[in-house]
Amino acid sequence: MKILIYSFNDKIGDGLQKITFLQKLKKIFPESIIYYSTSQTTTLKDKLNPLVKDIVHEFIEHNEIHSSILSFFRKNDKITKIKFDLIIDLQKVVFRTLNLKKIPHQKFFSATANFLFSDFKNHNNLKFKNIYIEQFYFNILSTIQDDVIEVIPSIDVPKSSVIDNIITDRRKNIAIAPGAGDTVRQWKFDNYLQIAKKLRNREYNVYFFLGPDERYLLDICLENKFICPEWKDGQIISTDITFTMNLAKKMSCLLCNDGGTAWMFEFAGVKTLKLFGVTDEKKFSRPGYSQAVQVKNFGYANLKDFPLVEYENILNNFLKTVVD
Repeated sequence: MKILIYSFNDKIGDGLQKITFLQKLKKIFPESIIYYSTSQTTTLKDKLNPLVKDIVHEFIEHNEIHSSILSFFRKNDKITKIKFDLIIDLQKVVFRTLNLKKIPHQKFFSATANFLFSDFKNHNNLKFKNIYIEQFYFNILSTIQDDVIEVIPSIDVPKSSVIDNIITDRRKNIAIAPGAGDTVRQWKFDNYLQIAKKLRNREYNVYFFLGPDERYLLDICLENKFICPEWKDGQIISTDITFTMNLAKKMSCLLCNDGGTAWMFEFAGVKTLKLFGVTDEKKFSRPGYSQAVQVKNFGYANLKDFPLVEYENILNNFLKTVVD
């Protein structure tokens, strides 16, 4: 059985939300050959590949499936010239769906336009709008197999022994991830630094998780005597996603923005206190693993305007549930 999965674009957070979907799909169709395709790029091909390397047979990026009407009339030479037994459309833009449906197939799934173009219909009356995105993917699987999946499983993360010498004690360990894919989603770093100092004064162990884009913050953290466990001698120790996720398991919780590191922690089973300003907290908070703080609910239009004192009040209550 040959399956083609289509997604428009996958950054770290987008890709992580699809891991459980792909792992479950392979369990439903264990003999399947899975192709994964995007109009732009996917982190499943590189950064997240250790989690899906035994699941996805081939990645096809920049596949020329676009949302313009002109693209519908163009020949597509990017997709492997085979007939797929099943195509799964993970997005809902009409012209992309129509472009995707031109690819030879036996069965086609798409929730676009209320299943207008799909061979599968929503007989179980599952929600496909305004829901947590991982639940959206599992509702797709439930519809395809016509059997509702009640519980979303955790990601199967390969264990790493490398981290044992970096963090030896899990007790009262708090992680802070000050970055995000876009600066508009980042709270002021100085605010996180002030929070870290206050937590240290309360005898918490505070660790800063910095991605490659936050290299400029490394010296500041070290000068303030905070450990950045992903770094050594000014270099990232490992780019393997399982390395960071295993480090995450040593933490009691994570304080963060809406970014990729937050997803790594949530999928590793660690709770996060996540700040939102421009993105949808319902779609981008993993139920049971994330306490979302939408600054608009507090009367602030801009995330950077959210005051430290307001955050501290929320943090103190959050810590009682995960650390104290």
